Amino acid sequence: MRTLLMFSIIVIGLVSCEKEKSENTDLVLSDDYLPLSVGNEWTFELSGRQYISEKQTINGLEYYKFIDNYGISMFYRIEGDKIYKLSSLDDTGELLFDLAASLNEKWEYSIGYAKLVDRNATVEIEGVEIDNCLQFNYFSEDLMVMDYGFSIWLAPGIGFVQRTCQECYNSAFETLKLEKAIIDRQLIEFN
Repeated sequence: MRTLLMFSIIVIGLVSCEKEKSENTDLVLSDDYLPLSVGNEWTFELSGRQYISEKQTINGLEYYKFIDNYGISMFYRIEGDKIYKLSSLDDTGELLFDLAASLNEKWEYSIGYAKLVDRNATVEIEGVEIDNCLQFNYFSEDLMVMDYGFSIWLAPGIGFVQRTCQECYNSAFETLKLEKAIIDRQLIEFN
């Protein structure tokens, strides 16, 4: 009887350990380069957190509302392989990312142009290499405007992983890396 009791305790212990292991499964990433779901968030060095607060219909199109640390709202929507950004509710929206663009293909963006410059970029964050990133560069071609440019890297299943900016955070040039993200309720940390 004692042997049966000990055997039962061991089996119950093994089953509960197996249950714990299955609940702590590895992060599953998709090939979606900008996962848009309410609750998703990205936290960057220096610039802080941006998160998706809600879905909103604007001009008959469904957008996801992003809010940053400063309370500034931006709206993003995906249409096929294109991601559009709306800076204000009276804006018509601009093509921010063309995921199907050819390498070095340009399109108008803001006061200049955007282009896809790398389809296989690797971004390293705290010793972790993230492969198959897309790198987009944004520049002004207007000589009257200060030499201005920035870059954004998107990773499959994560979205924003790195960006650069000029004349920001008291620096002539800064590379901002993702510290953590919550994608579909899964925490991704790099620190």
